[in-house]
Amino acid sequence: MVQKITYPDFEIIYKDVWVMQYLYRVMHYWLMENGWMDLEGDLAHQNMEIMYMERRGTTFSPAHREIRIWWRLQKQPFFFFQGSSYYRYRMDVDFNVIQMTDVEIMKDGKKIKAQHGEMRLIIKPYIEIETGGSWKEHFLLKYIEQYFKQRILKRTLEDHKKDLYREAFRFQGMLKKYLELKTFMPDMEVFHEKFEYI
Repeated sequence: MVQKITYPDFEIIYKDVWVMQYLYRVMHYWLMENGWMDLEGDLAHQNMEIMYMERRGTTFSPAHREIRIWWRLQKQPFFFFQGSSYYRYRMDVDFNVIQMTDVEIMKDGKKIKAQHGEMRLIIKPYIEIETGGSWKEHFLLKYIEQYFKQRILKRTLEDHKKDLYREAFRFQGMLKKYLELKTFMPDMEVFHEKFEYI
């Protein structure tokens, strides 16, 4: 049985010009560098995108597109039982882009194909705690599970909550910095500019 501890969603709403391919790559690299994997445990994120839906124009606006993308990620936090799967960090990243059109912009004397529209990014972090499962079947851990829950879990759970919240906040801050939005945190170093090819 899995217990789920949720947080409020982090949300970014952006209406301007951006390059979807570059944004995609910046997010992907940041997640890889910070140890986030897809649900199958692959650090290369082969299966992190569980849904991609694109709807092209309507009769009123044939050039506009709508895109919905769902990424599902997990991370195994460091724990004193190195092989323990008692805690698991999860993060759902949902893209919703509406009224997107392709445009061309000039950057350093070169034409770049970009997108214009309204993008909404929602980051949903949560912690999964395994109650039972492999602990019940392990020859040693089944005897200390109750003690572990009552004594050690209460102490470490708050640390894990803060750690995941901080990680999701940093991810949101990096995205805001990349998209050149106002942030309420100290300046972070972003290695790529908004319209730079990665």
